[in-house]
Amino acid sequence: MPQLRRKKVPWTVQEEEMLKKGVQKFSSDGKFPWKDILEYGSSVFFSDRTTIDVKDKWRNMCKVSPKFK
Repeated sequence: MPQLRRKKVPWTVQEEEMLKKGVQKFSSDGKFPWKDILEYGSSVFFSDRTTIDVKDKWRNMCKVSPKFK
């Protein structure tokens, strides 16, 4: 039986801002502790977000605006 896909939930501006803050707070030497960032923003992030969601969103934000790197 195939796995069901999760429903796509658009990212809010507040979630994007929290992601930026989390990356600024926790990243070092180009390493990103996605679990820590996800926990840091747990009060803002949609409850079903995963570390993979957070990582992918950050990479997409960097593609659109390289100033985030």
